[in-house]
Amino acid sequence: MKNIYFVQANNVYGNDRKSVYIPYASGCVAAYAFADETIKNSCRMGGFVYTHEPIKQAALRLKDPFIVAFSCSVWNYEYNKALAKEIKKLNPETKIIFGGHNVLRDFGTLEECPEVDIVIYREGEEAFRQCVLSLLNGTDLKSIANIAFRKDSGFVKTREEGFCMSEYPSPYLNGIFDGIADGETQFSAILETNRGCPFHCSFCDWGTLGSRVRLFPMERIKAEIDWIAAHNIEYVYCADGNFGLFDRDEEIAEYIISSKKKTGFPQNFRVCFTKNRTEFVKKICMRFNEFGLDKAQTLSFQSLSPTVLENIGRKNISLDHFRELMSEYSRLGISTSSELILGLPGETKESFTKGLCDLLEYGQHKAIQVYTCDLLPNSEMGSEESVEKYGIKTVKTPFAQAHCSSKISCEITEYNNAVIETNTLSREDWVYCVVFSCIIQAFHNIGLFRAVAIYLRNEFGMSYLDIYSSIASFSENPENKACNKVFSLVKGFAEGMIRRENSWAVPCEALGDICWQFDEIYFLKSLEIADEIYDELEAFFASEFGEENIKAVFDYQRKILKRVGCETAEIYSDYDFYCYYKRIYEGKYAPPERIKTVLTFDKGEFCGSLYDYACAVVWYGRNKSAALYSSDCYKPKVKYID
Repeated sequence: MKNIYFVQANNVYGNDRKSVYIPYASGCVAAYAFADETIKNSCRMGGFVYTHEPIKQAALRLKDPFIVAFSCSVWNYEYNKALAKEIKKLNPETKIIFGGHNVLRDFGTLEECPEVDIVIYREGEEAFRQCVLSLLNGTDLKSIANIAFRKDSGFVKTREEGFCMSEYPSPYLNGIFDGIADGETQFSAILETNRGCPFHCSFCDWGTLGSRVRLFPMERIKAEIDWIAAHNIEYVYCADGNFGLFDRDEEIAEYIISSKKKTGFPQNFRVCFTKNRTEFVKKICMRFNEFGLDKAQTLSFQSLSPTVLENIGRKNISLDHFRELMSEYSRLGISTSSELILGLPGETKESFTKGLCDLLEYGQHKAIQVYTCDLLPNSEMGSEESVEKYGIKTVKTPFAQAHCSSKISCEITEYNNAVIETNTLSREDWVYCVVFSCIIQAFHNIGLFRAVAIYLRNEFGMSYLDIYSSIASFSENPENKACNKVFSLVKGFAEGMIRRENSWAVPCEALGDICWQFDEIYFLKSLEIADEIYDELEAFFASEFGEENIKAVFDYQRKILKRVGCETAEIYSDYDFYCYYKRIYEGKYAPPERIKTVLTFDKGEFCGSLYDYACAVVWYGRNKSAALYSSDCYKPKVKYID
């Protein structure tokens, strides 16, 4: 029996309690191959390498490998190359096969990785099965679609074609993961209810595949959910590109809810909702929210610039409809999150900063996630034509995953290809946009300044763009020491990306070696000197609007901010600010009433250290505004004082 091994080195999340995603992609390829009788009778499933374990240790653990198949992504590509080299050194006859999103659809991967024998493009199941059979029988590989391989002194690339299958064997149900799922590792799971995407966004490599969406059998999906629950898996990420696109997704959602009610698992179910069925998605989201399954309903935009949207082949819902949804979700107590990508072709400093603030203007006060644009090797945007057309410039920066160790492997540094310049966005403008987005996220979304900003917007007519542009200018001035301290720190991180010194996520002092996003660090470092920052900003805005007009709202903002190691159960104010903000979130503005109030609430989780606070409030709780005692997660109540 010949041994086949699979490598999908995933990131390990957390510090004290570590969690890793089950190697689902490799498991799918393994399940499909071992469903073939010839392979099953000739080969043995050797096992997985699913974390970045030491190279020599991992290579020695693979006994007499006939084939080692690697799933390649941005977070493990360099590791895969190094491990393949070590395996070949120990076992020169072993066949090394690379597949996954990070392999190039030409000879590039073979040229840079002399240890790799075969590269598989597109979906890997059928091509891998045929490769194994060919290697067992000693037949020519040229008849197999979607691969490239070494032959004599050159390379051969075969025809490309799409497979439109939906009857894939399940790695969960076929016992592929039984050897690892019962160990000590806390796994998160991937659930795939369909495969494919009907959209063609140029920044994504799914759009270039051109494959139709295929639905997996409902019996399989429900059985996989049962397997996940039986193995006490808490967190499940749904790999569907557009959950809610099909009517049957409601049945899947109800089965997941039923599983949690009966077994307690899964505890969280993260999905990427489709953008074109808002009422249907809202119905599912309400059910998930009722049982605490999803952190937030995602309402993504990527960009609000019409020019950018045309360049990337994307359409968004209207902002007026977005405003209605934000008001409705707020009234229902459902958290939402919106996403933007910095560096898309056609974006400018002005359009990006305006787009961010337009989301605030239309009601997205609680969660905006900004991503850097990474140039994916197989995307339309990554083509030579697009790079030249839009003047795209990238830097190869060290890769670090947020909330994972800064040292994925002490031996290997991974890299991503970040867009830091286009013909409409200079490098200096890119740095400004990074810092500006961090100010929006830390001050407004997480909540350091949200109460004041909303007050300034509604009571004095100052736009959010003007509010946060003025804070950015104020913070850039070294004379404003507290604000400038954090501004300069994060600006240094952004400039460090351009110099290839750091990634989008970096370790933060006093938080161990876990990496945090720039916006999270902006908030956490501001939290340490929050009162000094409030003093500076209160004086700044008092010079514009008068101290008597803003003192009460600054006082309220200071009090509702949850602090490290501090708990209170009551907040007193001369105004009914809680109801004032609640009305605004629901799209029903009325000026704040001058009436003495006391806000009472549940204390929530006590955070005695900055690390505990960062995990509970910033990592797990940011979409629910856990940094503010006025948020729904603390069950606030207003009492009026005579």
